[in-house]
Amino acid sequence: MATQTRAIPLTSPPVGLGVGTERESASTPTPAVAPALLPISRKKQTVVILSAFVAIALTIGYNQTFGVFQEYYLSPSQDVLVPSPASQATPPTALLAFVGTLCYGLTWAGGILVNPIISRIEHGTWAPTSSNLRWRRRMLRLLTPKTITVLGVLLMSAGFVLASFARSIWHLLLTQGFLVGLGMSLLYFPLLAPAPEYFNNHRATAMGFILAGGGAGGLILSPVFRALLSSMGGRWTLRIYAAINLVAGLPIAWAVPRSRFADVSITDTPERRQTHVSRALASSPTFIFSAVAAFLQAAGAQLPLSFIPSYTVVLGQTASKGANLLAVSNAVNAVSRVLIGYAGDCLGRQNTLVLTLLLAATSVFALWLTSVMAASTTSLSLWLAFIVVYSISAGGYYALFPALIAEVFGIRQYAAVNAFILFVRGLGTMFGSPVGGQLLGSSDEGAGAYANIAYWDGALLMGATVCCVGVRWVDGKDRGQRWIA
Repeated sequence: MATQTRAIPLTSPPVGLGVGTERESASTPTPAVAPALLPISRKKQTVVILSAFVAIALTIGYNQTFGVFQEYYLSPSQDVLVPSPASQATPPTALLAFVGTLCYGLTWAGGILVNPIISRIEHGTWAPTSSNLRWRRRMLRLLTPKTITVLGVLLMSAGFVLASFARSIWHLLLTQGFLVGLGMSLLYFPLLAPAPEYFNNHRATAMGFILAGGGAGGLILSPVFRALLSSMGGRWTLRIYAAINLVAGLPIAWAVPRSRFADVSITDTPERRQTHVSRALASSPTFIFSAVAAFLQAAGAQLPLSFIPSYTVVLGQTASKGANLLAVSNAVNAVSRVLIGYAGDCLGRQNTLVLTLLLAATSVFALWLTSVMAASTTSLSLWLAFIVVYSISAGGYYALFPALIAEVFGIRQYAAVNAFILFVRGLGTMFGSPVGGQLLGSSDEGAGAYANIAYWDGALLMGATVCCVGVRWVDGKDRGQRWIA
């Protein structure tokens, strides 16, 4: 059966980048003729959206459930670390949290290297020539986007297997942190970076669905990890998940899509996507506000997820219930990403982003902090309310910022800006949770030990909200104020 195709215009706003078109034209020549893009079939869009969804589930979904491993490593029943952290007078909570945040941070930060490599491969910049040495020509022929993504899956599985032989926290940092994070970056970006190019009018909805893979992955993996850790122990849990990752990851690594601009030519040679941020763009207020917002949001967004299992146990619940609540958080977050993406298409992506960030910051102060300071009879109820409200609102940034980058900075700048913003988010992730671990009080304080973490988290998210308001104001000033933006 022939696949019906239709042309989808991939429009982009004037590439003023929030600082005016005159400044941009001074740094980047504007082509006289817009490139003609090949039509997209519904089948191709489906393959792109499903493969990216699974990639997000395997990478972000895993990262959002690391709190289950963190709670296990800190428990007396763990069988991986020697001596057990639970037997130490001051458990190394911050260092164990850094294992997860290192992995999460590298997943995002690696884009600043992976995106330029993929772009050069697709546009033939590294194509072998007759002047190359024979071994170099062979290596360059093997260097394809599929090679990068398959290598990423192999590194992820190797990291989990090697982590199963760890005996110290620094072993986990090198394997479950660094090696797994590097592999996830190699899988994440080649599948996610070209995805917005395949959608136009419903780009935020499509990206919301793709990024809902993080919540869906967390929903599945959180109770699975808890059950495996309880029945099989830490070492075999890591080995089993390495096999699952290999089986699920290789097919989608093979389905990596090409950039729609890879085959576009305006003169005689293809025009490669921008993969580096220009000086003019980096100094613009819109970009600065966006980068600071990304850092603060990433630093604050992961704190509740990192401490959901442990704080639930402090409130007198079981570790299994803590894992289940983390799964509920991921489920709510997955649904909210799709719905908020749709709301962004209807109400304006910048408006929706500011509102969801404000709700997330307010929920930390109004519900989590109140739970910490309230009487024990009401603490659990407030905590459950916080998990639901925060999970709904926290999905807003993840669902909207990819489409927002394309809207504010232009689709041709998407790869460069997205890679840099995610690099900044990676740094923020590696900053937020370890500092939160240092702020954690003594176990003798009970729930009160988490008060400083709640203050820290709320301040980070409120700062991100202010910066997003700054993006909305500067972008509106340059383009003309609009209610729906």
